[in-house]
Amino acid sequence: MYIKSGKKQTNLDKNNINYSLNLQEGHEITDIDLIDNNKLLFTIRYDNKLYALIYDIENKKTTKIKNINE
Repeated sequence: MYIKSGKKQTNLDKNNINYSLNLQEGHEITDIDLIDNNKLLFTIRYDNKLYALIYDIENKKTTKIKNINE
């Protein structure tokens, strides 16, 4: 995955990120958003429910945001 980040479109940095979210079968990434230069927000759908993971690029760690249906 390649992420472009920067304040201006003409000054974008590219980061090559190799990391597995270790999603179980049936879990599908529906959206990816850049929170800041060090964090990505993944929206994931499973069984008609949504939850999110925040991936910290520097520490290579994920944090799950609870499903609102849980």
